[in-house]
Amino acid sequence: MLTKNINQLKLIQKNRLIYLLAVVLGLLILFTTLSFYGFTAKAVFGIVSFIVSIFFTVLFFFKTFHPDILKNPTQLLLMETVIFLMILLAILFENTPSLPIAFFPAGAAGILLTVLINPVTAGVSVFVVAVFVGILSGLSFNSFYVVLAGGIAAIYSSRHSRNRNDLNRSGLYIFGATAVALISVQIISNEGLVSLGRDIAWSGGGALLSVMIASGALPILESMFGVTTNIRLLELGDFNQPILKRMMLEAPGSYHHSIMVGNLAENACERVGANALLARVGAYYHDIGKLKNPQYFIENQIHLQDRHKNLTPNISALILKRHVKDGLALADEYRLDQVVKDMIAEHHGTTLIEYFYKKVLEEASEDEDIDEKEYRYPGPRPRSKESGILMLADSVEAACRSLAEPTYSRLTAVVTRIINNKFIDGQLNNCDLTLASLEAIQESFINTLASMYHSRIEYPEDKEENH
Repeated sequence: MLTKNINQLKLIQKNRLIYLLAVVLGLLILFTTLSFYGFTAKAVFGIVSFIVSIFFTVLFFFKTFHPDILKNPTQLLLMETVIFLMILLAILFENTPSLPIAFFPAGAAGILLTVLINPVTAGVSVFVVAVFVGILSGLSFNSFYVVLAGGIAAIYSSRHSRNRNDLNRSGLYIFGATAVALISVQIISNEGLVSLGRDIAWSGGGALLSVMIASGALPILESMFGVTTNIRLLELGDFNQPILKRMMLEAPGSYHHSIMVGNLAENACERVGANALLARVGAYYHDIGKLKNPQYFIENQIHLQDRHKNLTPNISALILKRHVKDGLALADEYRLDQVVKDMIAEHHGTTLIEYFYKKVLEEASEDEDIDEKEYRYPGPRPRSKESGILMLADSVEAACRSLAEPTYSRLTAVVTRIINNKFIDGQLNNCDLTLASLEAIQESFINTLASMYHSRIEYPEDKEENH
């Protein structure tokens, strides 16, 4: 209990520090903008009024349509950081007459924030950057429009990026959108074709610069802010990852179990709107701690004697609990992302190791006091939907694998029992899974398992014939 309170206090302090940094960065944006215009009373009043109005507009939008980001100080700080860097670039462009606005790499902000956070946050940020560029360009609508077009194209083209090479394709979209925006501006302002051709050529360079900045900054921002993107998850999901290859060779039973759990968790997450990719990748790594002592886990004991046969229940429980700690140590060794580490730590929660707990109760004398805590995993309990679903999938797959005849009705009974037990035991209290979500997860598990085991659905008519 004391450890839990200390961890909560550390989290609160960390979040307060991040919020403070976000405020400092906001003030830095204000100071940087004022340094461009000069610290006159008129400039101070105008810029402060402008930034305050932008701040409350963005705050209102997120609070109304996307409140989750306001609860995530890391994402707020990341968004502000990208905006600040783009403003610095805009000031550099304004102070360098030889650099036209068509060359401005607005697409970099769109790509980075789409991949690192989500398209909505990226859209808001690109809009803010475009407004700042328009203001810094002397209230130029043309500059605002061209930057906004390039940024939106970057968001659209990178929203489904599955690897780092996909970002290169975004450059074509940015170039196309910027060129169309420049042609529109030329028609409105009636500028010459020569200047239009030159600006379109510059926009091609700007698109290339956007992709180069985004590709270079992405791994840096991932590391600085501890963000795990879908691109990174796909890299982790590659079975050629060294730790997964070790699992396949040294703990083949656990490796196969992890793949099966990944399929269960992925399908269930898709049903309830959770991150299916994260759940699948987390499942691949959740049992890597079993590499330390693979022969002590039943899925790796094919044709081998049960190693727990000559051990006391207490020692056996310690060995089972140890695989979580060993998994976290291996995750550090192989530099796995924090979200994966969290799923390793949480995939058993504080579940009771029932088999060995019941065994020690049977062997204990009447006056012997058995501490149940010694037979529970250390936790913490799952703190995300994906982690909660992984816990359920892990238990369900292990239980169903032991069925001699995995018929549809037996699979249904096992899945229902396990989900109910986890719910009653409080293991799902911290992961935001509603009762409706649990029903959907249960149905998904049953259907996936039935497909895995090719179970035949027994209809009432079948049951009558069988009897």
